[in-house]
Amino acid sequence: MVLKVKYRGKIQTVNIEKEKVKAEDILKALGLSSEYAFVVKNGEVVPEDEVISEEDEIKVVNAISGG
Repeated sequence: MVLKVKYRGKIQTVNIEKEKVKAEDILKALGLSSEYAFVVKNGEVVPEDEVISEEDEIKVVNAISGG
């Protein structure tokens, strides 16, 4: 499945060789960990096991922490 993903202000094309793509697959394809980034699907933060389709608007956001 080929997905367009917005990450750090740029649209990236991600090709994942699965019929059923989950949010965690997108993070892995971008070389990111769910500890440091999360997936936003159609404007809502989704869990790692959320299924993603080609029609969804996907954005990956880095988690920022501070103290």
